[in-house]
Amino acid sequence: MQRTDGAEVGGRYVLDSRIAGGGMGEVWRGTDSVLARPVAIKLLRTDLTDDPEFVARFRTEARNAAQLSHGNIAQVHDYGEDGGTAFLVMELVDGDPLSTMIQQSAPLPEADAVHLLVQAANALHAAHAKGIVHRDVKPANIVVDDEFVAKLTDFGIARALDSSSMTRVGEVMGTPQYLAPEAAMGKEATAQSDLYSLGVVAFQLLAGRLPFQADTAVGFALAHVQQPVPSLPDSVSEPLRAVIHATLAKEPDDRPHGAVELAERLQAAIGVAPPTARGIAPVRVAHLPDYAPTTPVPPTAAQPEQAEFTLTRGQNAPLSGAHVTLRVEATGANSVDLIACEIGSDDRALGDDSLVFFNNRRSADGVVRLSDSGRIEFDTSELGGHVHAVVLGVAVDEPATLGELTDLRTTLYAEGDDQREVFRLPAGLGGERAAVLARIYRRGDSWKVRNVSAGWESGLPALVDALGLAVQAPAE
Repeated sequence: MQRTDGAEVGGRYVLDSRIAGGGMGEVWRGTDSVLARPVAIKLLRTDLTDDPEFVARFRTEARNAAQLSHGNIAQVHDYGEDGGTAFLVMELVDGDPLSTMIQQSAPLPEADAVHLLVQAANALHAAHAKGIVHRDVKPANIVVDDEFVAKLTDFGIARALDSSSMTRVGEVMGTPQYLAPEAAMGKEATAQSDLYSLGVVAFQLLAGRLPFQADTAVGFALAHVQQPVPSLPDSVSEPLRAVIHATLAKEPDDRPHGAVELAERLQAAIGVAPPTARGIAPVRVAHLPDYAPTTPVPPTAAQPEQAEFTLTRGQNAPLSGAHVTLRVEATGANSVDLIACEIGSDDRALGDDSLVFFNNRRSADGVVRLSDSGRIEFDTSELGGHVHAVVLGVAVDEPATLGELTDLRTTLYAEGDDQREVFRLPAGLGGERAAVLARIYRRGDSWKVRNVSAGWESGLPALVDALGLAVQAPAE
């Protein structure tokens, strides 16, 4: 088959422009002519697809990767073979590989580096939970979009190669600079091997260089196995340095026990881990029964683990689960009204009845609702295409202000079929009486959350006016 602009692959995918090339083949920006959507098309080298064992294995791994549905993983849409060339069709992530960011900007500030690393760990957790090991975690396989959201790509390719007859005796697969010691020695790569590779990425983000230097692949492999991990620059804080060095431990059992633990330790190292203080009383939602239950919904038996993340003001993150729940807590017995509003393409409210609050408990379409337990709940998969965002906020009655709500905490839960994510959204508000705390918005075929934390001193009327509504708060 031809590899030129305008060529068609698999009878439906049109090659638009070449994005990148590498040892496996080349990646093209393309168009799915059936669904009329942009895609990324990975065309594998012809010599790889000449091996029947590789083709069979790669087909299986492509199917496995296609089962991964997660906001930090580039979705696999299709696999096929055309004119002797195997190809993989993936979600097109508009952004740059992390390798480009490292080349241009490393070392990164600690907060930025941790923000990216936690997202990558989140992706690995989703894959490991399904028994899928990436085996080639490196900056070139982490794409960062214009909103600083990271997506892990190329699941399954390394495993397919390693299982094919093309692998010679004594040869190991993966990129030598990021290879875990056990993989360098020819042992089976595991989830802990992926964490080690991410630790190398972390070292590079914070130091601007790789931990080990060598002239050959064998030299890198020996360094990972034999050489002690060099110290990170003094500019890196001691707590974060300790986490990175633990992740680069030679023995898998000495590393963090899973991607969730790594994410938690990374956040704790820079002081943004989920708070551990107890005695935080739930805020009562105004005009709702005082007897309403307020305890968080525990994970189901099928979802024993949950990933927890903290988004500072202005940060975004993809949502892996469709069911969204917003919960607000604070010390004390202050009352607060939870607010939600469906937003259209013009960034304005869809109508007067799109605002959800104490005297309008459901949106016009019935999807966004204020529950009896004092939470905003909705399912993004049920929102119509005309809904481009849902903003979530709070308001208090005079003379109180949001700044008086000690330890004000906003927590957003996103639950899917096989994962549960918890996002902490620090607000840091002052004298405002109303505020938008979060924005859930469309990004292509997926949804994201942004920590907004924008307040209005004049309270609910100003917030309603800002959303383009004419709703009046009822008289007491």
